[in-house]
Amino acid sequence: MFLVVVSACILSTSFVYAEETPSFSIGAFGGLAVGTSGEAVKDYDDTKWENGTAYGGSVMYRMTNGFGFELLVEQFEMKLEENGYDIGTLKATPILLMIGYQSKPNNLNIAFHATIGGGVASSDLDKETGLKDLERYSGVKIDISNDDAFMFGCGAGIDYFFTRNIALTLGGLFVAGNIDSKWDYRNGESKNYTLKASNIQGLVGIRLWF
Repeated sequence: MFLVVVSACILSTSFVYAEETPSFSIGAFGGLAVGTSGEAVKDYDDTKWENGTAYGGSVMYRMTNGFGFELLVEQFEMKLEENGYDIGTLKATPILLMIGYQSKPNNLNIAFHATIGGGVASSDLDKETGLKDLERYSGVKIDISNDDAFMFGCGAGIDYFFTRNIALTLGGLFVAGNIDSKWDYRNGESKNYTLKASNIQGLVGIRLWF
């Protein structure tokens, strides 16, 4: 695949984008996710998110006027810590329906895109060393379950077209939402926490146009 992309770069020239027909595309991306909340768990100032990862894909339908619809599915992962102790890793999977604009490439084969929308995310919080140690020392196990949550998303970026049908994408995506997390302690106690999962992502990807 790497040699295919390199060859496309070498052979690429300017081209004229079709004006008369809508376009369909599929893409894949990955990158860095950085939490934007001052506290990772609501009302607990010492909690924070470590920088994590995001990856996923989308399908897009672009109309002749440049506006279109995108269905985006991704997973972002960020580690929750408090005072240097790793508590758990949040793994969230938003499914977002976006509306946006995708420009046509200019004579340098560069285009831009912008999207906004929302959807729902399922998630898990996988226990890390700090929480596992607490369970072991206390003798009390904890069962963690997260509710599905609404997520808002917006993003923008640029696209470089190697050929008419293959583009490298560079951009950012802001995903905002809170996740209700229920912790059932096997000593009979139960507590609810709010995970402030908003994050900004720097992404790179490949998109194929048909």
